[in-house]
Amino acid sequence: MSQTARNTRPPRTAYAVMRTASLRVVARSDAGVAVLAAAGPDRARTPATNGSWAESLRQFTRAAVWVLPVYGLLYGASTLGDLHAGGPSSYLAHGQPVRLIGWVAALCLGLIALVAVAAIHAGARGRRSAALGLVVGLVGAALMLSFVVLPGRTRVGVIPSGAFTLAGASLYSVGWLLVGWAVVRSRLFSLVDGVMLIVAAPMLGVAGLLIGPLQTVGAMLAVAAGIGLAWTAGRLIPTVGGPELAGPPVRQGSDGAAAGRPAAYAPVATHDGDAGA
Repeated sequence: MSQTARNTRPPRTAYAVMRTASLRVVARSDAGVAVLAAAGPDRARTPATNGSWAESLRQFTRAAVWVLPVYGLLYGASTLGDLHAGGPSSYLAHGQPVRLIGWVAALCLGLIALVAVAAIHAGARGRRSAALGLVVGLVGAALMLSFVVLPGRTRVGVIPSGAFTLAGASLYSVGWLLVGWAVVRSRLFSLVDGVMLIVAAPMLGVAGLLIGPLQTVGAMLAVAAGIGLAWTAGRLIPTVGGPELAGPPVRQGSDGAAAGRPAAYAPVATHDGDAGA
């Protein structure tokens, strides 16, 4: 055999050396770890990419969007039969602490649902409205939770606490209104789901505080819209790198949308900031 032929043998990699090396067991509990390290596949840790981030975001939204109907159910159960204006401030006055705890827990679930619905639209049309609605809704919920249990005429400085509560409830309603508009504009979901969120937005916030029974009506609308959004989200959002995306490149039209796919799955133009929003 010539010298050239002998030099064509591929060098031994670190993985091959690890597979052929003998195991040195230093403790009885070390044997399993050593065997797994020697026989396991050589999977290098790769840094996070846009694809992996998008996949993590989609996995979160698939699960978290189901919080919206749960939020509606808990909110409706907490406000069912409430005929008094003022919201949770009347619960303590009438000796109903369980109703107050349920209302606060429902509002926390509502914030998670707000984040989930806004996250779905991160790369779709209406993402600006969804992001703005998320920020406004979070600010409104924080302001409302800070003063909602105080009687309306309690002075905070020179301003009654009821003014802060109504301001927070108004911002919370505006947040859901913007998110509902994002659902309508994205065209990823049924138009009815977005319209129901828009109609329910005032009832979940400021209108519900002024007229108690409207809170329950808004909660039922949130349940219906949440079920539709959650069911559609699990069917429309693909898995990054999955078999359904494999295949030859898809020709794109003049508007940037790939043939046979919704516009939301086309590459997002970033040269002009937030194109298509």
